[in-house]
Amino acid sequence: MKFRAISLAAGAIAAAAFAMPASASLVYDAAILTSAQGFGNAPRDLTLQATGQDTFESGGLAVSSTGTIVFGSTVTDASVFMGNGVSNQSGTTSLPMPQTDDAKYGIPTIGSLGITNANQIAVLFNATEPAGDSVSVLDVTLKFYTPTGTLLGAIDGQQTFASSNPGNGVAGFTFVVDQAQQAYVNGLLANGPTTTMALEASIGNFAGGPETFLIYNLGTAVTPIPEPETYALMLAGLGAMGFVARRRKQS
Repeated sequence: MKFRAISLAAGAIAAAAFAMPASASLVYDAAILTSAQGFGNAPRDLTLQATGQDTFESGGLAVSSTGTIVFGSTVTDASVFMGNGVSNQSGTTSLPMPQTDDAKYGIPTIGSLGITNANQIAVLFNATEPAGDSVSVLDVTLKFYTPTGTLLGAIDGQQTFASSNPGNGVAGFTFVVDQAQQAYVNGLLANGPTTTMALEASIGNFAGGPETFLIYNLGTAVTPIPEPETYALMLAGLGAMGFVARRRKQS
């Protein structure tokens, strides 16, 4: 009964999010075609996967006073610059194990990514949905911290994707900082290269998972390590090309 009550409450939050008017500092840019991050050794900065239900998953990361990851820590929408009205859930229910600073989670500094301007910031979203079904990013919030865990500011966005194809390991969907809010973000970046970034998000309208996010520099190519399935497809394609070439030569 307790789980059902939580699920119904989560569904209500999700429904409210769908009704929110568009207000975003992070906006989806369909013109950016970036290679996706799969589930091999490719890095991600936030991974969400709810178990036991398929209506709502939510969670996030923060930065501790020693500069390490705090799992399950989120901020209220009031702390977000021009917030979209959605506050993500605290706790680790939607954060799959292992919860450690590895390929599933990360809190990069702007210096480590070579980011010096808001127009370089990108957040790559990957969904894992059966048959490429639709998925809704009810909220994705990018937070900026000092190296000792003081929140400097945050921006957010939301987007519903009619299709999640292609998904993890194939191609991703990129959010960028809206031009109108770049001055605000540049003010946060002025704190220097040790400024640390962390993500939180809420996902609705899904039937699979996990869903992942990665912060990257638009000026830097994203070159993930292919997964075994990807290697197999590549080899199959090369084999087919070789077969066709031999047949043409023989004829």
